[in-house]
Amino acid sequence: MGSTVTMLRIAATGLALLVGSATLAAPPEQLWTEKTWAKPLDPDAPVSMRAFSRLAKELSPAVVNITIHKNARPTPSFFGADGGTTGLGTGFIIHKDGYVLTNNHVVRDTDEIQVRLANDHVYTGHVVGTYPQLDVALLKLDTKEPLAVAPLGHSEPLEIGEWVIAIGNPFGLSHTVTAGIVSAKGRRDIISNGEPMYARYIQTDASINPGNSGGPLINIRGEVVGINTAISASGQGIGFAVPIDMVKKILPQLATGKVSRSFLGVRVDPVARELAEKLHMDRATGALVREVISGTPADKAGVRPGDVILVWDDKPIDHWEDLPWLASTTPSGKKVVMIVNRSGKTLELGVQVTEYPSDPWASAPAGTAPRGEAARSDLGMKVAPVDATTRTRLGLSEREGVVVVSVHPGSTAEQLGMRPGDVITQVNYDPIQGPDGFTEAVDRVGAGDILSFTIRRGNRYLFKAFTR
Repeated sequence: MGSTVTMLRIAATGLALLVGSATLAAPPEQLWTEKTWAKPLDPDAPVSMRAFSRLAKELSPAVVNITIHKNARPTPSFFGADGGTTGLGTGFIIHKDGYVLTNNHVVRDTDEIQVRLANDHVYTGHVVGTYPQLDVALLKLDTKEPLAVAPLGHSEPLEIGEWVIAIGNPFGLSHTVTAGIVSAKGRRDIISNGEPMYARYIQTDASINPGNSGGPLINIRGEVVGINTAISASGQGIGFAVPIDMVKKILPQLATGKVSRSFLGVRVDPVARELAEKLHMDRATGALVREVISGTPADKAGVRPGDVILVWDDKPIDHWEDLPWLASTTPSGKKVVMIVNRSGKTLELGVQVTEYPSDPWASAPAGTAPRGEAARSDLGMKVAPVDATTRTRLGLSEREGVVVVSVHPGSTAEQLGMRPGDVITQVNYDPIQGPDGFTEAVDRVGAGDILSFTIRRGNRYLFKAFTR
């Protein structure tokens, strides 16, 4: 996956429903506003200091300071208070009725939420919905008067070097305004609290610190283009924001209190350059299918381990991690066409995604083997014919495949993640029959070439590959 940057969430705390929260009214049909009336910006127009002061004056009323309180679960925090744990964060109002966007980690596991506006009015906040995979939460304030709103823009058109400002509550310093530029887009290898996220972060050097979590990243037009979320644990002037286009994708569901994820039934990896060449691909793009679960939408559609998914519903998979986001946000029940590279040939597969199950990766029993082992000391494993019971259960034809009997510690097979009981059905995309066929297929692969295995592991289909 490339280098991984360990991040710190930039607030003291970090889902749960608010204890004792009131029954919330149905959200408005149009939950946010956009500056559709604004004229396009001239990219070569100069930016004056007055532009920043104008933005600060215009947007600050819509930015809120969030204080959370935990009564019974004292945990380490940037800020402490007697009788419990207090944390600070930021948010911004997206609807005049008091709907506020912030980070999920700001309001997670809280007993009380207080929201303070720039005019010092304080409101009680209630959690409407959260989506931890984007670290996003939607709050509702107890207000009867219309509130100032921050319009949402579009993060996709942002350019590297474009001016942005951040408004937040760093270290409790209310409504602090900082300016910088977009340093990078599409940052993926970001880990917050040890968990990978769907977000393709915007990187900025606009100064953000603990307490800025959930605050807006704003472009020069005065539109929110991101939600400030994380800072580098070891760097200064390196902050990350969740792109607002991704947030808008799930925001209508978030307002109902639940975001439904759709399920495809695959696990994917990046496509190595050597494998791309073997598959006659111009470049290493798409998502390599390393695992398919039996009975899932992917399995029913005919997806196989080793396939490279190139296009999902007319959207090219430029980066392998694009597929999980696109699949999960496709409405459940929708039929989608995928373009797949299989063994160097392109084909179309139709798939109908379903709602994400509670435990999709539960394993079925592995295979067993009768006598007739074949040892591969170069790989560090032994294989044998598949017994009749396992063959029937897995739907294998006569003599198809071999079962892994043992894996030597520290061997290539162990590094690939092979396990005793795995049934190898293909070597380099070619079906194999018995230990002799397996040995012949492996011997045909020379040094420096790709050697791949297609595997059945209980109810899963897996793909393993390496360069000999």
